[in-house]
Amino acid sequence: MSGNPFVAYLNRYTTASPDHEAAFDEFIGQTPPPGGEPLRLETRTERFVRDCFTRQHPPSIILTGNAGDGKTYLCRQIVSAFTGQPVIEWADHLDWSIARNGVMLRVVKDLSEMTEEAGARVLRDLNASWQTEQPREAFLIAANEGRLRSILQRERLEKLFQEIDRQLREGPVLDHERLVVLNLNQVTTSTYVPAALNWIAKPTHWEACAGCPAQSVCPIRFNASRLADAYVVGRLQRLYQILEHLGIHVTIRDMLIHLAYTTTGGLDCASVIQQPSPYWEPHRFVYYENVWGEAADEHFRRKTVVMRHLRRLNAGKKSIFEIDDFIINGSPTDPAMQKEHDQLFAPALDVGGQRFSQDRQAYIYGGATAPNPKEEHPFMRWLPRCRRKLFFEWQHAVADRLLPFQHLPEYFRLIGGDLALLERYRREIVLGLNRAFSGLYLTADDTLYVTSQYAHAVEQPVPLVRVKIPVDGIVIQPNPGRKEVFDCDLTTLRLVFHPPPGVQSESVIWTLDLLRFEYLLRRARGSTPDILADECELSIRQLKDALLSRFAAEQQPGRIDFFAADRNRYTFRTLWVDSDGRIRI
Repeated sequence: MSGNPFVAYLNRYTTASPDHEAAFDEFIGQTPPPGGEPLRLETRTERFVRDCFTRQHPPSIILTGNAGDGKTYLCRQIVSAFTGQPVIEWADHLDWSIARNGVMLRVVKDLSEMTEEAGARVLRDLNASWQTEQPREAFLIAANEGRLRSILQRERLEKLFQEIDRQLREGPVLDHERLVVLNLNQVTTSTYVPAALNWIAKPTHWEACAGCPAQSVCPIRFNASRLADAYVVGRLQRLYQILEHLGIHVTIRDMLIHLAYTTTGGLDCASVIQQPSPYWEPHRFVYYENVWGEAADEHFRRKTVVMRHLRRLNAGKKSIFEIDDFIINGSPTDPAMQKEHDQLFAPALDVGGQRFSQDRQAYIYGGATAPNPKEEHPFMRWLPRCRRKLFFEWQHAVADRLLPFQHLPEYFRLIGGDLALLERYRREIVLGLNRAFSGLYLTADDTLYVTSQYAHAVEQPVPLVRVKIPVDGIVIQPNPGRKEVFDCDLTTLRLVFHPPPGVQSESVIWTLDLLRFEYLLRRARGSTPDILADECELSIRQLKDALLSRFAAEQQPGRIDFFAADRNRYTFRTLWVDSDGRIRI
């Protein structure tokens, strides 16, 4: 039995396999998968670039982004579209020229692969072309941003540098007649997760498993069947969306590495069929374990970008009483819930034989004490695994509580744009900011108090209030990503701080991402200041400094605004010092 060749093909995506292909684009182009078509991701960016180059006077386009964002893949698709021939080998075509409608289209698949002089020559040609009234050349250049900036500065192409820099900072100018700069970091890779999983789970890819003697105990085949379930796909996509709301950009290459490993667990057909050890545990390689790399070695976890970030969101680590109680005892008094439990935790839990059932029964009827007092009970090894399974398969809102966020559902409801909800949470955000700015347990949520340096009175530090912004001068609003040219399914939140009465200035805008939202709501609802402090306090301080520099006005002579301890709370006070040094409150 030779096994399923598609499994071997998938393992060439994942770096856990010695057969891994580092050059993804060349691998995809040269090696079609057995029993089907190669993965094809239709993107808005590709459609936009293709449409641009069908114009009578096409603009030049520069693609930037991280390694693995699909720049070379996009160049391949454009060359194939305009030559009518598949691009198999790039080696002799670092600068590929295509004559079209009287204009020469030059495709440079990677500026970094060129020598310094060759790269400089391409950019000098681009500089001459984009400033010409009716250029005879148009360019499609894929470039690392650092290399691009370095060559432009060294060659002193000032006007070209300024235009590229402007579009990288402010976003692409899509109607520019000469030059458009597209940064693929703005793409949300979570958009492609369903398409990639649908391709992996395509039935034709798994027909070769039909006669396999190990099919009933094969975690790879089990994973392929579960990853065809729309709800499971949506839950995996949600994990990618959370990373994006934390400001983490995942490249398409990193996504493919992770999804391939999620399916195979780094196993091949031979290792499953032969089952070399009687102690081999196939349930350790099911998809909801592979997502977090539970069976992977530490080196692979560290170098696999998605897995490294998802380890911080591991749904198996958080113990919630009602969830753990449901896993262990089910719900005997609720027939519908008990039916769900029976389906989720069948005795042979996901190619695990009878071990789960035996360990669970021993725990329920024998107590939590392990047979060997020096070891933990065997069922404790199942509990994190069951939590991860629940996260993916239990269609119940409580499953989201397994992630290390207390306010995740609220955040996703807010980005939906519910006006009443936005109004309600604005006051809580103001309260959280007041506590973060002052370092005091304030209770005011109708005014934002922006404090400056501390004055010391005896042992109690007293923050001095420099700016007061009424809550009505602060707006919390959804901020959708650009979708004209990018697959960008990302709506974030932002706070808009309008100038307080009497101050002439522009508003201050601050992005309220998931981590900042979580931090401020925890502060508002009474958590200790050290929660998420390392991740958020620097950005909170930067916001405070921006508000002070933009809105702080000269105080009236002798006036000091501060908070004073008043029994069990802090009260806003104003202290006046006259010219004779006398103090009045």
